Amino acid sequence: LDALKIQNFVNTTPVQQASIPLFLKNKDVVVEAVTGSGKTLAFVIPILEKLLTRSEKLKKNEIGAIVIAPTRELAKQIHLVFNNFLDFINTNEEQVGEEEEDGLIKNKKTKKIIQVKNFLTLGLFIGGNHLSDDLEFFKNNGSQIVIATPGRLEELLKKNNIFNTKELEILVLDEADRLLDMGFEGSLNSIITRLPKQRRTGLFSATMTDALNELVRAGLRNPVKILVKVESLNLNKETNNNNFNQRIPQSLKIGYLICSPDEKLTQLIKFLATNKNKKFIVYFSTCFCVDYFFKILSQISFLKDFNCLSLHGKMDPKRREAIYNKFTNASSVVLLCTDVAARGLDIPDVDWVVQFDPPQDPKSFTHRCGRTARIGREGSAVVFLSPKEMSIIHIIDPTRQPRKTKVPLEPLSLIPDNINDENNTIISAKKVTELIKKLNLGDRDIYEKGIKAFVSWVRSYNEHQANYIFQFKEVDIGSVAKGFGLLKLPKMPEVKNHNVQYDAVEFNPDDIKYKDKQREKQRQENLLKNQQKKKESNFKPKSKKTESWSIQTETKEKKLIRKEKKLKKKVAILKAKDEGTFELNEAKKRKLREQEREDLETLLLESKKLKKRKGKNGKEVFSSDEGFSD
Repeated sequence: LDALKIQNFVNTTPVQQASIPLFLKNKDVVVEAVTGSGKTLAFVIPILEKLLTRSEKLKKNEIGAIVIAPTRELAKQIHLVFNNFLDFINTNEEQVGEEEEDGLIKNKKTKKIIQVKNFLTLGLFIGGNHLSDDLEFFKNNGSQIVIATPGRLEELLKKNNIFNTKELEILVLDEADRLLDMGFEGSLNSIITRLPKQRRTGLFSATMTDALNELVRAGLRNPVKILVKVESLNLNKETNNNNFNQRIPQSLKIGYLICSPDEKLTQLIKFLATNKNKKFIVYFSTCFCVDYFFKILSQISFLKDFNCLSLHGKMDPKRREAIYNKFTNASSVVLLCTDVAARGLDIPDVDWVVQFDPPQDPKSFTHRCGRTARIGREGSAVVFLSPKEMSIIHIIDPTRQPRKTKVPLEPLSLIPDNINDENNTIISAKKVTELIKKLNLGDRDIYEKGIKAFVSWVRSYNEHQANYIFQFKEVDIGSVAKGFGLLKLPKMPEVKNHNVQYDAVEFNPDDIKYKDKQREKQRQENLLKNQQKKKESNFKPKSKKTESWSIQTETKEKKLIRKEKKLKKKVAILKAKDEGTFELNEAKKRKLREQEREDLETLLLESKKLKKRKGKNGKEVFSSDEGFSD
């Protein structure tokens, strides 16, 4: 309780009230609750309570609880929550200057015998670290509570001589639907089969799916299902009569903005500029889009005072961790990211979530929005849609089409062109496009990132799960390219059949230089090498052309000579057979003679062809009757 008070956890949330007592009563639980409802503490507290009140103390390399998370970031966050409790618990349980013996400690000064309390150890095992390092850590320090990602945990459990799970009491699958969406079903099944059946299992998720129900049947025993919803207070009577329950916190307001693709970036810039000193998460569809727009927004003059960060799955794990920590600790910052930051992460005080690109999987919509308005805090979210993508709101918003995903949305108005206070320039789509093109011409790195971003966006849109709404054939490719500020439209098969109207800039791609001097130096060296190779390749065909007649004649003569030798050899073999070299019965001899006759006819035909060639090349290649007898 003291540890909870220190961390300002005064009141329990509905999901904690419902699940903690059942967990402590040795029940398997399946918990479905809205994002940001406090699910993490709903399993952290029972795990600590169970392990601390064990009658027998866990040994160094015995594991009492395992928590599986889908991503490294979420695993680190869960590890931090446990660590905050254990720092307090273990500090108060350490006895300095005392000897331990058979579960008792003896104070050297007072000679009093005191019962020893459990001292719990914690381990984080995720991808990105060497497996040997994790095994060494476990061997030296132990980990009575293990937090891990599925792939790494599966590897460690195969080392069962070191990783001892015989005393395991609790298994928790956090963000379980995400675990399956990311393709970890095989790893989870492998893990579950290696764990003792006499355990408690908790499955926590924001949504339930058919695949998840299969996992429940396979891994849990008579589970109690807990569904925590938020009753809507803002909907009309008709909707409330239908027992409407929304799947987002009440303190979260979500809107949608309808604009053309070439206006999206301008609207984002205006949106950020009119909401200064706020904490933003901006979602893009691909890693390349994150890299490109991070470069643009970091350098565009309208957002000069903004602190921008980028985060996606292709980054080095250490860099991802550093950026995540920087964003978590900042009060005013813009994080550009992919869905790597869409699930489970509890980032404090996020004011706005902006979905620049709608998610490929509509189920991710609520998870993205759930990064704000955590644990009762207020927050807002907005999704940018083109006019032809508007139908998605009828799937997401139940007030327009009941019994769907249950997320109420409100329309937002386009932000009009406004004056930038610092230099009195108007923030307009035309001005933004000009600035982006200028940045592309000024740095080859931005130019190349822009092309990669556009190509990746096109391919991502093509793979949209809700393709009955997000139809690529309906996309205005020219407008999208304009929104990216491309100098020219890249050639790609996906846009081949589109009637694209785009005003490309006249420029020579080789003239665009890297701002990075080292990269530009390397590029110039590569250009010289390529030019030299081109000169050499252009020179070779000329020499070949002048000598082609003689070379071709010589080649033909060599081929004819080889042909002559082969024919002579075949004739000699047939002649030897005819003279009785092989002893055969009469039937085989008749059959052989028929075959020989056919072979001789073929050879005569070939010899006639060679005689014709002889005249053309001016040399005798084959004597027509040599080796043949009547």
